[in-house]
Amino acid sequence: MRFQFSTVATASLLLGIICAPLSAQTAAESSTQLSSAYPDSWAGLEAQFSDALRLSRSGDQAGFQEALNSLAIPDSDAWIAANFAPKDVATVQNEYRDSLKSSKSHVSWVLGTFAKYPDFALRVETSLTPKPHSDVGFQGLLPSPISPVKIENFRFTSSSSNPEHGPPSWVSSFIYIDGRFRMIGGTFPFWAEASTALTGPMSIPAAEIHGRTVQGAAFRNDKIGPGIDAIVHLKIEVGHDGKVKHIKVLSGDAAFVADAKTYVQNAQFPELPDDPLLANMKAEWDMEVVFFPPKLMRLLPKN
Repeated sequence: MRFQFSTVATASLLLGIICAPLSAQTAAESSTQLSSAYPDSWAGLEAQFSDALRLSRSGDQAGFQEALNSLAIPDSDAWIAANFAPKDVATVQNEYRDSLKSSKSHVSWVLGTFAKYPDFALRVETSLTPKPHSDVGFQGLLPSPISPVKIENFRFTSSSSNPEHGPPSWVSSFIYIDGRFRMIGGTFPFWAEASTALTGPMSIPAAEIHGRTVQGAAFRNDKIGPGIDAIVHLKIEVGHDGKVKHIKVLSGDAAFVADAKTYVQNAQFPELPDDPLLANMKAEWDMEVVFFPPKLMRLLPKN
């Protein structure tokens, strides 16, 4: 039996045979694969996020998820166990899981939301890395690596001139492991994120009074326990010149009240602008002054 094909049918069949491998090749090329390694530089980080953006645009959900997952610390539990004191490991591991979830969610939103705009990309530039947190005061209660960890901060900015085609600028912190940047938080790494509240206008630098470290901050509802000897809760009124005008004691151990009031009275807060609209503004807030036990090194005899 002989089969006859019309000219149109034959052309269609040949076109399908020719185009099938080309279509598969085009699809494969559209899903930009992740590089095996990125340079440890702002350009390397920009390339890492650029690859993730192309995967988002291609519709390759599996590839895009791989890009998001690559932002995690490999075997994070083991890494944390190797870099933090045993007493802090469980807490830090839980904090990292929360931080990673938040970081991946933000990156997914940015790259998923703005990928539809052709003029959108993420520009990366280096940003200042905060100093390691202090071992005294509130920061002394935070867990910290037992040996130095190289942390790199970068600022991300949309390349689009249209503010609707990109997110607001933001800063994230990273460590570089196995050829990739791993997100560990915002301006501060996840284990020190509580430091953010200690750098604002409603906080006072730590000082030493009668052998104890003393530090005040806007009311945090801290409790007396290991690492904290006493807490005095005050309501303060600050004048337009940034100096404390009035102090009211709300609660606290009477033996520490005088030192707490002296500490706060000597503090300098930001001055208010010389603006008629602020002339009648009354600046007051609740503050807790925390007394930390003396460090062991202070109890040792000096040479």
